[in-house]
Amino acid sequence: GCSLASVLLKSHQFFASVFTRNTTIKNQPFQSLDRLYGHLGHTNLTGFEMIRSKNLFLTVCLMFSAAWAKVSVVTSTTDLADITETIGGNRVKVVSIARGTQDPHYVEVLPSYMIKVKRADIYLKVGMELDRWAQQIIDGSRNRKLIIVDCSKNIPRLGIPTGKIDASMGDIHRYGNPHYWLDPENATIIGETIVEALSQADPGGESVYRENLRQFSQEIDDKLQSWKEDYSDLYGQKVIFYHNTWPYFTNRFGLDVVQFVEPKPGIMPTPSHMERLISIIMEDNIKVVAMEPYFSDKAPNFLSDKTGVTVVRMAQSVGAQLPAKSYVEMINYNLEILRSVFIK
Repeated sequence: GCSLASVLLKSHQFFASVFTRNTTIKNQPFQSLDRLYGHLGHTNLTGFEMIRSKNLFLTVCLMFSAAWAKVSVVTSTTDLADITETIGGNRVKVVSIARGTQDPHYVEVLPSYMIKVKRADIYLKVGMELDRWAQQIIDGSRNRKLIIVDCSKNIPRLGIPTGKIDASMGDIHRYGNPHYWLDPENATIIGETIVEALSQADPGGESVYRENLRQFSQEIDDKLQSWKEDYSDLYGQKVIFYHNTWPYFTNRFGLDVVQFVEPKPGIMPTPSHMERLISIIMEDNIKVVAMEPYFSDKAPNFLSDKTGVTVVRMAQSVGAQLPAKSYVEMINYNLEILRSVFIK
């Protein structure tokens, strides 16, 4: 692709050659847009012709800039943003609404978010009722041309509840556990969905997007093989997690989830539940309580004080912890921090 500056320069050179035929300074090249416009005042063109020529010049500049404009994408989370940037390259401009350190279930809807989406071509949702707040932002943007994509649409889902669901069960997602991006194999599926959306908004870039997806998928495949080999000692290790964020991750890497700090999803731990966790930690020799950065560490630290269990802070999204600067680095960070406790 070309930068807008280079497009304008080429347009400027083209019009300079045209105007030179009618100017009194035919042998002097134009060096800048200001000089080009300045010289129009000394040409033999009539006032009407000069205005028409200026308008024509500006029209061509706008046409060129539109041709090289980046696809504007807004995502609910940093994970979707990182994968989009990997696939889109320099053809896309990506903004995430939620930060990596933020609980993606609960995001305050701000007018500034609606403005971002109003200017966007695509909105990428996590779906499965995780980012329900996103619809309010989309509706408030009044962007009728927006391409809205649910990135969960082709994901093999875990944890789909059976039977009747009510509030006493806590924060249960009707369509399954929505933290699907934490299985690296699902990152490729997400990538395929993103390619479809980008190609719809920018058909001319489809071959670029598909090639970038091929490279990303190959990287994930290579990493999965090395992760399984390098972190095989994690298989079967018992962990207590704060929240039920990790089934896709633990299924992929063979960890044994024993319990959660929350007695039910989204419910604060009670004294009786804490006593139960202490008994489980002591009886099963649990070494790790793992938590996300947006939860209070009061309960995990209490468990640590009572039992000596190690509290680790995981990265559930890109940017949740400092080393998790990209999708691949996020997965690597989580594996490494768990092993640092289990293998001493």
